[in-house]
Amino acid sequence: MTMALHPSDVAFKAVRGPFGIGDVASARFAHSDASIAHYAAGEEVAGEGDPAKNYFRVVKGVFRSVKITRDGRRQVYAFYMPGDMCGLEPGPTDKMNIEAVNAGSISVLSRTACRSRMVQDPEFNTAIFEGATRALAISIDHMTMVGRSSAEERLAWFLTMLRDRAAIPGREPATVELVMQRQDIADYLGVTIETVSRTFTVLKERGVIALPTTRRVEILKPKALEGLAAADRDAPAWDHRICA
Repeated sequence: MTMALHPSDVAFKAVRGPFGIGDVASARFAHSDASIAHYAAGEEVAGEGDPAKNYFRVVKGVFRSVKITRDGRRQVYAFYMPGDMCGLEPGPTDKMNIEAVNAGSISVLSRTACRSRMVQDPEFNTAIFEGATRALAISIDHMTMVGRSSAEERLAWFLTMLRDRAAIPGREPATVELVMQRQDIADYLGVTIETVSRTFTVLKERGVIALPTTRRVEILKPKALEGLAAADRDAPAWDHRICA
């Protein structure tokens, strides 16, 4: 689950790792008991089965929640960006692995302290509730997309979601920076990495996107991408066979 909270001017108590406090000063956790931790790409924040003692809020970079099934398959359930909270699943143990996609920072707050703050601070409680409802909407969209959409529609939804989250007013064409690997995208969208690569090629050949680099996507036809992301059956026909 992903949750957005409003920044606060409360200082962090602890800083470790390669970054200084100035790197995260603009996105502080709204709680005086929060501390900050820094992670390298691929480093684990929490592991499935670990005691669930803390909530986490991303302040820099991108993180992912991952689950490995008994037969060895990997599923990425969510990407967490600055302002998002993770580790919110109920129960005494963590249900998924939380990992850094790239070098990033997370603020850490004990569950006990957070629950106490929610009781004492109605504004803090409201922010968490509003964030939870937004997170639920994103989760429903994700489940609907994976369950009912084609490969093109899934990738279009993913790119549109990233564009909307990182929108910079006045920038045309809209540019999406992919900090995650293609395998991460495949495991999030429920397709193979080969299908992800072929689908990028399809969108590029249709003139919907440009790919200056493998990590940068320029959205040239936003309306077409949005129609595809919404599974708009009135949109121009697409050749689904190429991504079968």
